[in-house]
Amino acid sequence: MPRAILKSVSRKKLDAQVVNRPTPSCAISSGESAALFAPFNKFFGDRKAMAIAVSGGADSMALCLLADEWARAKGHQIIALTVDHGLRVGTKEEGLKIANWLSDRGVAHHILTWQGTKPMTGIQAAARNARYKLLVNWCTDNNITGFMTAHHLEDQVETFLLRAERGSGLNGLASMNTLTNINGVVLMRPLLRITKSRLYASLTQRGQSWVEDPSNQNPAYRRTKMRKLVVELETQGLTPQKISDLISHFAGLRRKFADVVAVFFDRAVRVLPVGYGVVHLDILQRLPDPILERVLVHLTSILGGKKYPPRRDRLKRAMKNIKSDRILGFTLGGCRFIVKGHSIMICRDQRAISTQKVCVGSALNWDGLFFIEISGVAGMTANLSALGKKGWLEIVHKSPELKRNSIPYEVRVTLPSLIDAQGVVEVPGLGYRRDGKAKLNLTVSKLQYGMFSL
Repeated sequence: MPRAILKSVSRKKLDAQVVNRPTPSCAISSGESAALFAPFNKFFGDRKAMAIAVSGGADSMALCLLADEWARAKGHQIIALTVDHGLRVGTKEEGLKIANWLSDRGVAHHILTWQGTKPMTGIQAAARNARYKLLVNWCTDNNITGFMTAHHLEDQVETFLLRAERGSGLNGLASMNTLTNINGVVLMRPLLRITKSRLYASLTQRGQSWVEDPSNQNPAYRRTKMRKLVVELETQGLTPQKISDLISHFAGLRRKFADVVAVFFDRAVRVLPVGYGVVHLDILQRLPDPILERVLVHLTSILGGKKYPPRRDRLKRAMKNIKSDRILGFTLGGCRFIVKGHSIMICRDQRAISTQKVCVGSALNWDGLFFIEISGVAGMTANLSALGKKGWLEIVHKSPELKRNSIPYEVRVTLPSLIDAQGVVEVPGLGYRRDGKAKLNLTVSKLQYGMFSL
C-alpha cells in the first residue's frame, strides 16, 4: 500500500483509537517463540511464506511480530492479512493504521474487504464465516499453504465453556485444534497455551501499540459474557491453565478415538467416488457409543461436506435409531442414511444441496464435497445444482440406457449437474451430456474435506 496514502490519514485521529494497556513483564522470549513456531515450519511451502490474520488487536499484533521475528531467522516471509468487515465506523482507518505499523517493520500487508449486504442477525457468525472465506481464498489464489490466527488460552477456555453450556460431546469439549484444514488451506493456532497477558507484555516490550475493538466488550454477545465468567472462575481458583489441562485431556481422547475411527473406515466403510458411502449395519450397531458418534460425525463431514458436526441431540437420536431392533432411515448433517438390506447407504440429502449460478471460467468448491470447473464458450452461464427428480426424468427420457446405471437412484438425483434454460446440459457422474450444441462443459472431481483437524 503506498506510503503517501497511509500518511494522508490523520495520525491523531488514528492514535485516538489505540489503547496502550499496562501489562505484566512476562513477554515471550525468543527461545520460547522458536519452540512455539517450530512445528509449523513445514507449512511454509514452496514460497517459504505464511499468512497471518491480523485484526490489529493485541493478540494478532503480537502473533504477527513474534512470527515475523522467527520467520526472518529461518529465511521465511510473513504476510499479514487484515479483514475489513465494514461493520462499524473507522474500520478502514484502522486497516490503514495496521498497514503503517507493519510497513515500518518491513512486514507485507494486505487488506481484504467483506463486500455485499451484511445480515441483520447472527452478525458474529456471519462475520467469522466471511473472514475465513476471504483468508482461505487469498491463500489459495496466492499459493500460500496456510495462515495463522492468534487464538490464545483464554479464547480456548471461552470456547470450552460455550460448548459445555450447549451440551457438546467429546469432539466439542476438545475445543479448538492447533491445526484445521479449510478447503485445502491449513489454519494454524500456535498460541492456544499462551495467556493474553503475555501477548500484551510482548507488544509492550517491542513498543508496539494495538487497536481495541469495542465489539469485544458488547454484552449482547454470548462470548463477551463467557469472557467475564472466565475472570470470575479464576478468582475462585479455577484458572485458565487448569481448564486448559482438562481441554488437553479431551483433545487426547479425541485423537485416540480418531485413530480407531480411521481403522474402522479403512476396514468397514466403502466410499464411492460419486459421493456416497456404504457400511455394514451389523458392524455399525456393535460400535461403542463414543466411537459410533465419531463415525457419524466423520460420515457427515466427508459425505455431507459440513464444516461443523451435527448437534449432539440429533447425534444421540441417530445412534438410538441405529441400535434399535427396527432401524429406520434418517437424515443427519446434510446426509440421508438409508437401510439397504444388511447395510446402510449414506448419501447427500437433496434438500441440503445449493443451487449456484456459474459461468465459463468458474472454479469452485460446491457444498464442501465436489470441486467444480466450468469451461466452454465465453460469456455462457447456467445453474449448478443437484440433478433432482425432474432432471432425472428428463435425461432418462433422452437416454433410456441410463436406467441400467449401477448408481442408486437416491444418489443419482443428488449428483452435480449443469442446467440451463433448455434443461440438463451435463451430469458427469452419469456420463450424460446433451447434444453437441451445448456450449458449456462441467468437470467434477471428488473433494473430501469438510472442516477437520489434521
